[in-house]
Amino acid sequence: MGGPPPVELTDGRLLLRPWRPDDADWVDAVCQDPEIQRWTRIPVPYTRVDAEWFVTEFASRAWERGEEFHFAVVDVASGQGLGSVALVLVPGAPGVGEVGYYTAPAARGRGVAADSVGLLVDWAFDVVGLVRLELHIDPRNTGSLAVARRCAFELEGVLRSRTEHRGERRDVAIHARLRP
Repeated sequence: MGGPPPVELTDGRLLLRPWRPDDADWVDAVCQDPEIQRWTRIPVPYTRVDAEWFVTEFASRAWERGEEFHFAVVDVASGQGLGSVALVLVPGAPGVGEVGYYTAPAARGRGVAADSVGLLVDWAFDVVGLVRLELHIDPRNTGSLAVARRCAFELEGVLRSRTEHRGERRDVAIHARLRP
């Protein structure tokens, strides 16, 4: 199948790049954060083995299959890892992708998530050729709701009891953005 070749995206402040084996240290540390565990689907408990598998195997294999495109979000000036952003193509829905992200606790409140999503959105529309992008957000996740607004995603509705997350049924607010 395959997708576009791995790329790096930057706005001069942030760099979105493919994951590397040496990212495992900071991924492991960041994924201990209770808020990341609360809102994402990472394993809990999250271990060093999980981080190594993600950065060395999962992300690159998903990219090679052309199904998911995972990026490390890195500070250009310092090289510090700030988070993760990904585009997942929706099976059975040509031209549609779902965007996912998390931000390290120390990087929150600085526009990292919104700016990373913005870079990814432009690439998804202009290079991947998608026509619709979605964010699936728990309505209680105020940080992600703010990112959706800042990135011009529009709320389309809330699917009640849509997913199961660690044994709890959760609502999902669907936000979408269409290619201009």
